[in-house]
Amino acid sequence: MRFLGRFLNRGRYIPASRILLVVAVIVLQWLAAAGQARAEESIGLLEEQAFRAAAARVARSVVRIEASGVSASAVGGPSEAAPASSPSTGLVVDSAGWIIATTFAIPADVDEAIVVLPATATGTGSRLAARVVGRDLSRGFVLLKVESPTALVALESSVPREKLRVGQWAIAVARGWDITTPNIAIGVISAVNRAWGRAVQTDAAVSPANYGGALVDIHGDVIGMLAPLPADTAGMMLGTELYDSGIGFAVPLEDIHRVLPRLQSGETLDPGVLGISYRSRDVFTGVPTIATSRPGSPAAEAGIQPGDTIVSVADRPVTRIAEVRHALAPLYAGDDVELVIERSDEKVAGTVQRISMRPRLVATLPPWQRAVIGIVPRRVAVQAENNRKEGERPVVVDWVWPDSPAAAAGLVGGMTVLAVTPPGKAAERVAVTSAAALAGVLGGVHVGDAVTLVVLDADGQEQSHRLATMAMPADVPAQTPTREEGPDGAEVIRLEAPEVAMPPVAVIPTGDATDPVGVLVYFTRPHGPVDIAEASMWRAAANRYGVAVILPGSIDPQRWSRDDIRGVARSIDSLRVRRGIDSSRLVMAGSGAGGAFAWLAAEALGPAFRGVALLDAALPRQATIEPSEPGRFRWVLFDPPRDNGQLPPRVENDRNRLIQAGYGVGVLPERESQMVPVETLCSFVEASGLL
Repeated sequence: MRFLGRFLNRGRYIPASRILLVVAVIVLQWLAAAGQARAEESIGLLEEQAFRAAAARVARSVVRIEASGVSASAVGGPSEAAPASSPSTGLVVDSAGWIIATTFAIPADVDEAIVVLPATATGTGSRLAARVVGRDLSRGFVLLKVESPTALVALESSVPREKLRVGQWAIAVARGWDITTPNIAIGVISAVNRAWGRAVQTDAAVSPANYGGALVDIHGDVIGMLAPLPADTAGMMLGTELYDSGIGFAVPLEDIHRVLPRLQSGETLDPGVLGISYRSRDVFTGVPTIATSRPGSPAAEAGIQPGDTIVSVADRPVTRIAEVRHALAPLYAGDDVELVIERSDEKVAGTVQRISMRPRLVATLPPWQRAVIGIVPRRVAVQAENNRKEGERPVVVDWVWPDSPAAAAGLVGGMTVLAVTPPGKAAERVAVTSAAALAGVLGGVHVGDAVTLVVLDADGQEQSHRLATMAMPADVPAQTPTREEGPDGAEVIRLEAPEVAMPPVAVIPTGDATDPVGVLVYFTRPHGPVDIAEASMWRAAANRYGVAVILPGSIDPQRWSRDDIRGVARSIDSLRVRRGIDSSRLVMAGSGAGGAFAWLAAEALGPAFRGVALLDAALPRQATIEPSEPGRFRWVLFDPPRDNGQLPPRVENDRNRLIQAGYGVGVLPERESQMVPVETLCSFVEASGLL
């Protein structure tokens, strides 16, 4: 009408036919908009009805799980590692009373649970006692058996793996909150081959109460069981850290049905272990070249040696470590796996052999202890870590550990290591192209077994030495070699880095970019920013030992936090731009609260940090001690206050736990003053390069 009015007010003549046409267009547009709104409302109602129908199809098979008794893991441990204190969910997989739930709801030391069946219109749900019959430790679920006077309602149909597609509807159906009405969360499948091939990923909201519930498609067919699987590449080992993050995992029901008969017979299914580690630390793009084949492992018994490269797993070609892990992770202990490896032919330069083998995976490996021969290589700054030729530089002996096999054999600084032959009649000579290659061979040797080392002496003559390995020493040598005396003017700067709100102070020894340094990250008590003056005590020792010392500040003046760890990681990258870093000499240390935090920081930043020193501190209470293995070994030093020369009980307990796990553990001599032992800590960094 306003449109018509403008023309009428101007006194212009408008034919009636045109007025009728304009009115008709307006009416049609209004009708179209109203129709679209009704259509959108109708689509929304249809979607909601479809979601409800899909959930209703499985609702009678979704039960509530209540823990029976208390797990020891919930007593005195970190809250995130404890089992759910509130109810969780389970699924009926067989009408004869077989139900699956997660290990989150029923930890390893619990063998009973209460199953609450869905409530009916006439009354509350039945409560049934359930006993644990079998466990799948790889995928994190438990098989329960209940005795019921009536048959239970089992899940009807599942979606085959090959029909799963990213983007299709995924509906989480659980019963942790209400036994009358299941709780429902809507999302899509966001990935189909996650958790190293063991799970489907969804963005549907998944909480601890949902664990054990069903993930179904829009038709109500079951995709899988919701489970808190770990995201280990992101440092999340428990599986519960992703709660409320938009990332949830479900074990395909097809995989569960495949092993159900074994679980019903009472088996515990362990993840299959091959017993290898890789030269590259880049899990996603690194070439699967073997660094270590664990002694007594399926890999060692099959004949896999350091330097071999895996090129096929189960008849599938592989070129990256991630592809090997995806092929191996879904397998169980007792499974055989077809492998093809390539090995350089030492007799014919430039040629490789292709070797097929069929190792049988195991549940556990023999305890591992690090074996060394007593040489400390000259420092090398490794830049390329992901190539087949990564870090290929001669291993030149810098110095020899006192009273070691190398010292007894007469090895001295300046010699170049050419090759090593592991123990065993069928063992082949391995060219030593880097310190990592030599470390890989030694990682596959039992302490006390002998290796044959070929070295080049100062006169260019080859020498062959048979050396019996020894266990990793516990203590730092009294006289660790230092660099030639130079200026004491180690540079003190702030290590600026992107996204680091509080740059740490760093002490950088004299030298140019080609002179690689070791790195010591030292945490004091949390007190906010670090003053430049705090670095002065480190300058002389840092220069003598060629160690860059990083002194982080705490974002929160009252405590250390995970954000401080991220800042340390970025500051090390910033240091690497200025100076080459020897990756075999990275150490964390700290005093008091900073000592406990040093352990957590080393755990968070991974196996690159090979040493941790705790001054006036014990391990943090939430610390987990995984068994030592090649690629995950740490040298730990304690420096606690003594009572008549005795270690505090907590430190003594930590020390024993670490030793039992295979770590090298030493105790520093009792200090006469409260001054930080900067000389000892810098020599610790230098000594951590021991092989």
